[in-house]
Amino acid sequence: MFASVRRWFNANPRSVFLICAGVVLLGLFLGVITPLFATAGRPMADLSGVIPSTATAGKRLEIDVSVDNLGDSVIGQVCVGAIVQGSLTPVDAIFQNIDKEPFIDDGGTWKACGGELTSQSSAPVQLFFNAGSAGPVQLVLSPMNGKQVIGQALAGSLSVHNP
Repeated sequence: MFASVRRWFNANPRSVFLICAGVVLLGLFLGVITPLFATAGRPMADLSGVIPSTATAGKRLEIDVSVDNLGDSVIGQVCVGAIVQGSLTPVDAIFQNIDKEPFIDDGGTWKACGGELTSQSSAPVQLFFNAGSAGPVQLVLSPMNGKQVIGQALAGSLSVHNP
């Protein structure tokens, strides 16, 4: 049996080469394309942190949160959206202690965006707000991928008091 296979290999070197080249190309193709399917899917993220209960009027308020990518896909543009009711104004955000980006008013929702976030990873974000006059404030923070909300919001209320 082995002798007949060996004779066929020796008699058809071009066919053997083409079969081996085809197997190698198929392996390379599957090695490149298969991971793309593994990272496809709906982006999902979680925003973890604590909204403080008080802020001082006329001072800057810092809120530390973490954006955790829960999905298998890459989040192309990590953003934190903020909806504020009261005398608190979003100023800027620092993503991963490096990238400082301003909040931009996007039709009622303030948004600050950093870089991308790979699957199953997290990024610390420092959010900065200017506290205005004394009074109650409602704050909703959401993880976003560009303009799309991709996870559960972090909501809370705080009280701005005079110094």
